[in-house]
Amino acid sequence: MKKVFLFACSVATLAFTSCESESIDSDYKESAKMASQKQSMDGHSIYLSSNTSGVLGVYNMSDGSWKSLNVPYADADGVVYDSNRDAVYQVNRTDSKLVALSDISMTMDGDAITPSAMGPSNFINGREATFYNNKVVVADDVTPGKFYSYNVNEDNISDFRWHQTNIELWGIQVVGKDLWAIEDVTDNLVYYQDFFKAKSGDLPITSKVSIEGLVRTHGLNYDASSDTMVLTDIGDAGSATDGGLIVISNFSNVYMEAANGSGMISMDDQVRVYGDMTELGNPVDVSISAAKGKIFVAERAQGKFLIFDIPTSDCNCAPSMSMEFAGASAVTTDF
Repeated sequence: MKKVFLFACSVATLAFTSCESESIDSDYKESAKMASQKQSMDGHSIYLSSNTSGVLGVYNMSDGSWKSLNVPYADADGVVYDSNRDAVYQVNRTDSKLVALSDISMTMDGDAITPSAMGPSNFINGREATFYNNKVVVADDVTPGKFYSYNVNEDNISDFRWHQTNIELWGIQVVGKDLWAIEDVTDNLVYYQDFFKAKSGDLPITSKVSIEGLVRTHGLNYDASSDTMVLTDIGDAGSATDGGLIVISNFSNVYMEAANGSGMISMDDQVRVYGDMTELGNPVDVSISAAKGKIFVAERAQGKFLIFDIPTSDCNCAPSMSMEFAGASAVTTDF
């Protein structure tokens, strides 16, 4: 297995892209500055997928309001937000397609929304999705797993590339040109260097580490501004009470030391949220915002959307907000 020093240019500060520059869609580039400024002022919404209800949930942090948007498919998973186009891209598992939902901020509670674009039917068991520039990557949790990348905008979704892995997949996130992934049915966190430079075909792992004390992980999210990674632990998939969250600060250094050394991130480098007060059973997806001091969780077994204050020490702590949301399967934010 390749050593972690191969990606020192990018992971030492994961907020940056790796060493070579990548061309960006011209329309996307022209709107990026304006959209970024608007997002920093106005970003306040959390989007939730359900794999049972045919509802896209939208929670507004600024005023605590909630919207239930009806989509024409019952089973959905990975969800990402495109601030440049005010569009949500969602993994439609019913039809095995990535879809675009445009003008999302203009919708009202109870609206029935029709996809403005639908991609080709590639994946079989689509799970998490991640957004980067004008592309969305979907993790296909088959054996072995696959990544499908798409060129996207609010009006069109088309094939970009595909990659074959030698592991099963669940949560994924692009950081710069690199990609982090969960190895399903394990406690492993996997790193792929220069993911967007790789051509279609077999994709070798750059490195991976296990997480001490974690039973089975599904969700991950990295906050570049604070160099913090959060992972979910669903524990026993048949239990609705044994889940948890693991927060890793100083993540860049912690990961590099583990990958070049023991191959494990120890409990000494974790802050752990477990226990009967947490309402965590099968937390399948997570998003973290250091700027807002919050962790957002899609809790599948309990059928809830949970918000936690970012912990500074291990705790059996109650969420700061708990809301019923049947079939909770994925979560993302517009900030």
